[in-house]
Amino acid sequence: MKSIIVLFSGGLDSTTLLWLAKKEFDRVIAISFDYGQRHKVELKHAKELAKLAGVEHLIVDVPSLKGITTSALLEGGPEVPSEDYSNAPPITTVPMRNLIFLAIAGAYADALGIDTVGIAVHSLDTPYPDCRPEFITSAQSALTAGSILTATKKVPMKIYAPFLGMTKREIALLGKELGVPFEKTYSCYRGTEPPCGECATCKQREEALKGLL
Repeated sequence: MKSIIVLFSGGLDSTTLLWLAKKEFDRVIAISFDYGQRHKVELKHAKELAKLAGVEHLIVDVPSLKGITTSALLEGGPEVPSEDYSNAPPITTVPMRNLIFLAIAGAYADALGIDTVGIAVHSLDTPYPDCRPEFITSAQSALTAGSILTATKKVPMKIYAPFLGMTKREIALLGKELGVPFEKTYSCYRGTEPPCGECATCKQREEALKGLL
């Protein structure tokens, strides 16, 4: 049985990945994180979407990130800017976030005998150091090197990142084909309800979904 644990925020990208994983895998588990993010409201949307998808859903507390105040994405950090995040790395970078998330998801996967972890990084994410292809390759090697499953059964750990090289628009078009309920997803980095519509993430979402809703 093909199984996967998907990093899941409840945003456009990770929700499309979750729906794709449902098509490609027999068992899908979604894992979300409470890490002191300014947009913690995303967890409410993640819960609803995971229930709608009919998949198991874990929410893991990551207190180690809550004391970092250099990232605009975390409570206590600088304000989320309205301009785009094309500079590298942007002020919304959370240091080592994906490394930590993949390690935690990998630990759950290892404990459950699952050899695949999914992440929805894509081409527009490349200003973030932990969203680049070379990071994904290195993280996969690290998960394999530290895996009980690999050590006992010689099964390598895999990171399923099918959106590498894809644009956000291409992901949205795929999501449309898969029947993703975009109206239930949440992508605002400022964490407002309704979404602010001004931060770069809101603007990227609007551009990606143009004509699809």
